[in-house]
Amino acid sequence: MPNRAPELMWEEPASPDGGLTRAAIVRAAIELADAEGLDAVSIRRVAASLGARPMSLYTHIASKEDLVALMLNETVAGVLLPEPLPEDWREALRAIAHRSYRAFLAHPWALDALGRARQLGPNLVRHGEQSEAAVAPLGLARDDVWHVLRLVDAYTIGQAMTVASIVRVREMLEEFDDLPDLPNAFEVGLETVLDGVEGRFAR
Repeated sequence: MPNRAPELMWEEPASPDGGLTRAAIVRAAIELADAEGLDAVSIRRVAASLGARPMSLYTHIASKEDLVALMLNETVAGVLLPEPLPEDWREALRAIAHRSYRAFLAHPWALDALGRARQLGPNLVRHGEQSEAAVAPLGLARDDVWHVLRLVDAYTIGQAMTVASIVRVREMLEEFDDLPDLPNAFEVGLETVLDGVEGRFAR
C-alpha cells in the first residue's frame, strides 16, 4: 500500500519519478466539479479520470477534505490581481469584483467548497489582503471596511450564482432559449454598488 500523504501542505512537493502529480489531481478534480458539482468529486472518480489507481492518489492527497481545500485554493488563484494594485479604490475593487465574478461563474461549486472549508489556503488569505488594500485609500474604520467588502462580495457572488442558475435552466429547458442576454448587467449593477459605497463612505 502506498504511503499516505502527510498533513496538508499548500506548496506541492517535488515528484521525483515525474509521474502523477498533485497539480494534475487537483486539475482533474476541478474539471469533474465543473461538470457535475462538488458532490461528484471523490478520490475514486478523480483516479478513474486520470487512469490511476485510487490508492495512488493518497500518496499526494490525504483525504477528500484536503483535495477540496486545494481545489478552492487553485480556483481563488485566478481572483488575485497582479501587484501593484490600482491606486484608485474604485478601480481596484472593480478589478477584484470582475475576477471574482468570472471565477465563481466558471466554478460555481467553489462557493460550496468555501462553506465547507476548515483551512484557508494562501490564495484565499491573499485575496482578503488585496481586498482590504483596495479600500485602504478610503481611510475607513475597521467595521466600515468589512461593510464595504461584504457588500461588494454579496453582489458579486449573488450575480455569479444567479447567472450560473440561468445557464443551467437554459441547458435543461429549451423554452427558456428566448430569455434576453444582458451582457452588461453585472457591470451596471457593480457600478451602482460602487456609487453607493462612494456616496456613503468616500471622503
